[in-house]
Amino acid sequence: MHFFGEHFKPLDNKGRLSIPCEFREQLAGGGNQLVLTKNMDGGLTVFPAAEWVEFVGRLEKIPAGKQRNAINRLYLAPKTDIQIDKQGRIPLTRAQRTWLGLTDDDREVVLVGNFLRIDLFNIERYRELVAADVVLIKGNEELINRVDLP
Repeated sequence: MHFFGEHFKPLDNKGRLSIPCEFREQLAGGGNQLVLTKNMDGGLTVFPAAEWVEFVGRLEKIPAGKQRNAINRLYLAPKTDIQIDKQGRIPLTRAQRTWLGLTDDDREVVLVGNFLRIDLFNIERYRELVAADVVLIKGNEELINRVDLP
């Protein structure tokens, strides 16, 4: 299961986000159980349940200390189990919408396929990240040549 693509979707009046059809099709094999948590880029990340278990297994290998505590606060503490409803939507809590930087007037979310997970951002934050990504990649000629980036 790999997620690719970017999709722009508005939240409905109840704070629910429609998952794009191609992502739902990918998720169908693993059921509707998902995990939603924060990410380091100011967005949220949706994990299929099985991928979340593997992610937590990797986190458990980090030695106890400040870094593990920081990871706990960023990823594990805000973790929410969610399900896709019959209309293909997931709920976002007020805290999750706030973390995304959404307001009552700005309810547009970008869903970005990121291999084994789906990242969610507000449009402004996503544009900032993509602009920074272009600068980062342009500064790595070896990478550009190795994978023949256009």
